[in-house]
Amino acid sequence: MGGAKLDWDRLKVFQTVADTGSINAAAKALSRSYTKVSNDLDELERALGHQLFERSHRGLELTAVGDDILRSARSMADTVQTIIERASEKSSDRLVICTREGIATYWLARRLPELLSLQPEARVFLKVLPTTPNLADGDGDIAIQFEKPTAANMVSRQLGWLHYILYAAPSYLAQHGEPKVMSDLQAHQCLRLSGAEYQPESWRQAAAAWGAILPDTVGTDAGTVLMEACASGAGIAALPSYVSQFDDRLTPLTHIKPLATLRFWLTYTERVRNVEASQPVLHWIRSCFDPVRHPCFREVYVPPQRRLPAGVAANDTVPALPDRERSPFPNTEGRPLRQGLQTNSTEG
Repeated sequence: MGGAKLDWDRLKVFQTVADTGSINAAAKALSRSYTKVSNDLDELERALGHQLFERSHRGLELTAVGDDILRSARSMADTVQTIIERASEKSSDRLVICTREGIATYWLARRLPELLSLQPEARVFLKVLPTTPNLADGDGDIAIQFEKPTAANMVSRQLGWLHYILYAAPSYLAQHGEPKVMSDLQAHQCLRLSGAEYQPESWRQAAAAWGAILPDTVGTDAGTVLMEACASGAGIAALPSYVSQFDDRLTPLTHIKPLATLRFWLTYTERVRNVEASQPVLHWIRSCFDPVRHPCFREVYVPPQRRLPAGVAANDTVPALPDRERSPFPNTEGRPLRQGLQTNSTEG
């Protein structure tokens, strides 16, 4: 090899070709063209002065030199990863928190003042991902995820449960009436969220009874779009019951039981546990989903309290509800309530 100048990127291309077994597969894995990968491989062989692969009708097979170079390339890659991890430990002033769109937008973002009050110098990056992050591959430092963690060298704990219930805007209910049982939904406009479905076994159990018969009026792959469409009066949507704690534009249809209940977990790397600056952030995340403060995250579903119907005066007393509509929270029925009152979460 003499004084050959090696291109680290071409070594990575070589390693990918060796791992995938073909130039075409490597090109797809690297999101590059076949020609680019092939040329990089040729240039690397030229720089090294050795053939790295035997090309035959069976595909690509490493030569003896190629096998030796591959071991060295992997060792170099491990060294680079170690350097990156050590640098991350020293520059741990920013933590990347990965989660899905709804949790990031409607729950964590609204509670950032709590974190900054607890830790004014904290620096976090909320990273929205449509799938489960791979913390081991560097997607982030901390994840709130809906798939049970299985990767080694990760710390995880269950944070809580999400109960998906039906919601509609008061304007929609005033125009179309309120469904009392699932079969009533056949006569309504239904909004659906599509895309990668997590914990499909939980959804399958629920969908068996109603999925095939419900109208599919409007679909979207974004939770924020679904939320705003529902709030505008476009139709009925299944949303997590924590929606009632922050949005008074929507009425929970508490006559109908939850469509599905899903678990979610807090996951982070061993390195994060040992970083002092991460402790306030982890404490903040756990407090955000504390089931004592927020009953909506308990394993046993707690129906959200229904809000005042439009037109009730500020000092009017809400009439007693029928038994099936009575609030699960004690000492609240029959009290004077004010318009716009946020959902009582029975905190503390």
